[in-house]
Amino acid sequence: MIGLIKAEYRKIFTTSLWWALLIPVVVLGFGAGWLGTAFGGIIDMVEELSASLPLGLLAVALSTNFGTIFALLFGAMAFAGEFRAKTITTTYLTANPRSGVLWAKLIVYAGGGVIYGLANVLFASLGALLGTGQDVANFGGFGSWLSVGGAGVLSMLLWTLLGVGFGALIANSVLVVILPLVYKFVVEFILSISLAGTAVSSLGPYLPGAAGNGIVSNLAVPLFVSAVAGADEPNTPRMAFELLHLFFGGTYGHPWWASLLTFLGYTAVFVAGGWFVGTRRDVA
Repeated sequence: MIGLIKAEYRKIFTTSLWWALLIPVVVLGFGAGWLGTAFGGIIDMVEELSASLPLGLLAVALSTNFGTIFALLFGAMAFAGEFRAKTITTTYLTANPRSGVLWAKLIVYAGGGVIYGLANVLFASLGALLGTGQDVANFGGFGSWLSVGGAGVLSMLLWTLLGVGFGALIANSVLVVILPLVYKFVVEFILSISLAGTAVSSLGPYLPGAAGNGIVSNLAVPLFVSAVAGADEPNTPRMAFELLHLFFGGTYGHPWWASLLTFLGYTAVFVAGGWFVGTRRDVA
């Protein structure tokens, strides 16, 4: 297993894919942090409450929910890239059983997912600091920033592992790029609109994209409202929550840990599916 893990590290760091996908994560993170806090001036209640809006928390959530697609693609190419380069045969021949390859990739790419998550949180936070003139109050306190940032890193990690399972299941470098993009930004968007206002609208938070977004946003939005409203939080209109969730992801009243457990389930299903198909697939 140690040899397989070392081999996976070499495969990652001797190619440019890992940093090519990391660049948009960094750029999106910094941009979301900068713009998210810069727009704080449009909210009149800043003056009414005499409080500093912790927009940095929302900026981290926003950047995470956009950046996770790159973590998924990074993980998906773990197997799909080898099928494209036709190195999968050698990989399988040097590993017995094949499941050892999957475990090695999961371990190594989990580390990559953590790197993506840390880069996202740090650059989103840096952008937020610069956007507010280095006002740390825009993070609602160190504990709030740490919890939202930790959730962001965990979200990136899980999206990466889901990608590994998805890539093992599909094993086509074109489809593993196209299908996630189409699903996350088209199919699930249509599904969410279709479910709204129906008898089964409660299923919305359990869709894969919504669950993945909710890991961070269902934590960041309540922390944001709590920091702004203070003792008046119980009287905060539901519309305020829903408006924030509309822009920053997540679902009103749905706990972040429920989103985490849901997405863990999706990750386990794709990894199990990748293992089942991968150990039975013929390779040339």
